[in-house]
Amino acid sequence: MKLFKGVISTLVVSVFVLSGILASTPAMAADYAKQIIMARNEDSRNLDPVTQDGNVNIWMFNLVLEGLVKTNDEGTKIEPALAKSWDISEDGLSWTFHLLEGTKFSDGTPVKGEDWVWSLLRARDTEESTWKFALEAVADVTAPDDKTVVIKLKEPWAPILADLAMFNCTVQSKAFYNKVGAQVYTQKPLGTGPYMFAEWKKGEYMILKKNPHYRVAGLPKTETIRVNVVPDDNTRVMQLQAGAVDIITFVPYNRMNELNKDPQLKAVGVPSTSTRYIVLNNNVKPFDNVEVRKALQHGTNKKAIVAFVLHQYGEPAKGYAPKSGLYYNDDLKPYEYDVARAKKMLAEAGYPTGFKTEVLVRSGNAVYEQIATILKEQWAQIGVQADIQSLESATAVAKYRAMKHQVTLSGWTNDINDPSQQVNYVVLPGKAHKYYTDWTDTKAAEIAKAANRELDPVKREKMYKEIQAIHYDESPMIPVFHATYPVAMKKSVKGFVQTPLGNYRFENLAKEQ
Repeated sequence: MKLFKGVISTLVVSVFVLSGILASTPAMAADYAKQIIMARNEDSRNLDPVTQDGNVNIWMFNLVLEGLVKTNDEGTKIEPALAKSWDISEDGLSWTFHLLEGTKFSDGTPVKGEDWVWSLLRARDTEESTWKFALEAVADVTAPDDKTVVIKLKEPWAPILADLAMFNCTVQSKAFYNKVGAQVYTQKPLGTGPYMFAEWKKGEYMILKKNPHYRVAGLPKTETIRVNVVPDDNTRVMQLQAGAVDIITFVPYNRMNELNKDPQLKAVGVPSTSTRYIVLNNNVKPFDNVEVRKALQHGTNKKAIVAFVLHQYGEPAKGYAPKSGLYYNDDLKPYEYDVARAKKMLAEAGYPTGFKTEVLVRSGNAVYEQIATILKEQWAQIGVQADIQSLESATAVAKYRAMKHQVTLSGWTNDINDPSQQVNYVVLPGKAHKYYTDWTDTKAAEIAKAANRELDPVKREKMYKEIQAIHYDESPMIPVFHATYPVAMKKSVKGFVQTPLGNYRFENLAKEQ
């Protein structure tokens, strides 16, 4: 059978239309600026889509790299990208993708079949990759010619199309990689997207320039996008208010209403799959004790955190999964905030007077700093002394990825419209240390593996909901809240699109003059 547009419908999210406030199409070319400046809170660390991890890297890839398929702007369906159509064998093990003709990399060289084979096999086989599990069912990739890619599976694999929409499955130039080497490639990969990486001064800014060989005539609308790194949230706000930048991301939620009152600005909570967590290192005492972890659940007042930090831009989380995600388990009951119960549970677990711990926080991040401050006060009421360790972002990230943290604050955004990616990241062994908790549950892991192979959506739903229930009971980390992406910009900026999966789509981004 042959599949075309809209193959899979999965996420249930609010469509990012917002009455045309952000996604409206700009006017004619003569009416908008050649450059747009965006400020974000953190710099990218590694631009190789296979070896990197983290949204600061991932969200930039959609501007430069393209795959066989992609999600739509609403994050709900799989659509063709560089593959115009595909066929599936009767046994479901052979997928033949028919490619768009004449596609070129941003340096003008043609995309060849060998580039697809190299890119996909590298994504599958690179041991340093956090995401190699996404292609573990792939037996082989071949290209009979430059118009066709054939993917052979070892077994039926339910999320294969969603996995192929991930950033690590994008096509890149084999010749360019071989020419510059692995280290240089992490700074400047070559793709077919609307933009190309032109300059990167680490810790300060990144410049993306229009791809002169982009396959869609007339796009992108803006010649250059400059992405500045401004770690302090309030400084980003002041820069927008002063007109020094055009767009800011990760706006402190308590500044959103203020920005919306400015007649020159607009601030919006973009629908998302974002969830924030208190991550516990289950390798160290006392977090190796499930009763201690549950006591912390009861000792954390999520409603108070949401009210103070998010205002109207989110809600408390019950489990790890995004509320807007496929197969979300809404049957889970929230852990009630109960100081007396939490103290009793700690005493029964062997900590009658509580304990001391350290909460690792990325400095300058207002949301995490606010959560940590509230958490310190709340946990003090149950006898837990939480000392806040504030470190520069890259240092903090390196520390918890090396499993040298006790408690840290982190967040997740789905990258595909299928729960398999997050479940594999949270449950299965790998470079991510089960979301840096090192929690181990054999039953959850077995179900996760089986769910990847199960093609019946009813059975898959049951499996993923059971995994969520197991994780909820074990509490290896504490889900705090679901939140929108807080973004603000000048009203003269049009065509800004960020999908619920976090990806930037800037083909139509422009600033009216």
